[in-house]
Amino acid sequence: MTSRFRLPAGRTYNVRASELARDRQHTEVVCNILLLDNTVQAFKVNKHDQGQVLLDVVFKHLDLTEQDYFGLQLA
Repeated sequence: MTSRFRLPAGRTYNVRASELARDRQHTEVVCNILLLDNTVQAFKVNKHDQGQVLLDVVFKHLDLTEQDYFGLQLA
């Protein structure tokens, strides 16, 4: 459902379009990951993704082949 409001001078304002634009702007979050060598690396992921997506991005960045021995810990 789209709502429209009439503004002065004959202009219209589409509420749903502005809400969608606002929602699209905030779909990514930046996750700062502290690696084992005490360096911090920032990764952007979609805020609706599961943690496995972030883990896969970190593994790809580190070029890990043995992924079974590593994980992420929330601090």
